[in-house]
Amino acid sequence: MAISKKLEIIYHNGQPDGIRSIRRHLSTMTTYVIPRPLLSEAKKLSGINRPGIYYLISENDDNKIAQIYNGQTRNGVVRLDDHNRSKDFWNKAIMFLADSKTFSLDMISGLEAYVIGKAHESKRYKVENSVNPKYEIDEYDLPLIEEVYEEIKFIMATQGYKMDNSNVTLNEANTLHTTRNGVTAFGAYDGENFEVLEGSEIDMSRKCHSSTLEKQRQTALANGNIDCVEGKYKLNVSVSFTSPSSAAMFALGGSTNGWVEWKDKNGKTLDELYRK
Repeated sequence: MAISKKLEIIYHNGQPDGIRSIRRHLSTMTTYVIPRPLLSEAKKLSGINRPGIYYLISENDDNKIAQIYNGQTRNGVVRLDDHNRSKDFWNKAIMFLADSKTFSLDMISGLEAYVIGKAHESKRYKVENSVNPKYEIDEYDLPLIEEVYEEIKFIMATQGYKMDNSNVTLNEANTLHTTRNGVTAFGAYDGENFEVLEGSEIDMSRKCHSSTLEKQRQTALANGNIDCVEGKYKLNVSVSFTSPSSAAMFALGGSTNGWVEWKDKNGKTLDELYRK
């Protein structure tokens, strides 16, 4: 039986997309979601100068993470001043700050190394950390670090951000595919979101009818999430979309009805599988 979890969310400026703090019942950690333009305002909050770890994220037009940077802070939000001056890519910071003396400095360093490793493993987005911390996590600290990460992952999911790698691989029976003009892409649908899977081919010769999706493709090409391999463009990360059609247009270009474009191994369309 699933365990219920209770969250308290405070919208500090009364806006759903403004500064907010999130706390799970009985947790010793508070999460702060800070849009970059509101960084100065966030500094006025009490308790926001505590130690912890943070994510700097850049969102694409589907409000999914496109780029991410992980770090640790010993003085809370003040650490973001350096990034505000030196890093252009991010538009939102998400900070996980501990109650006083809850996390030791070793614990914070271990947690930073752990979340950076998980970010690289996920292959969902471009990780902006050019250097991985050379910190060896103590075996006695690891169970607590894993427990804290599970809470971080849960909180991030409540904000619409998936942190783990795709659960579907190209070899699984439930993988969908589409083939056109010699380009083959693979995907998975969970009834809500559609994921174009790592390893899919992308037809860059045809521009998307949607300027938003075309911009997303060009950004992925520029940051290395799409590579040209032996004359074909391939996706290096799995990319999530809010509709099958957006996913199909991202892969194939043009204007495409994803409900009939994506098919299973037996040739049944997504429309036949989910709507009929």
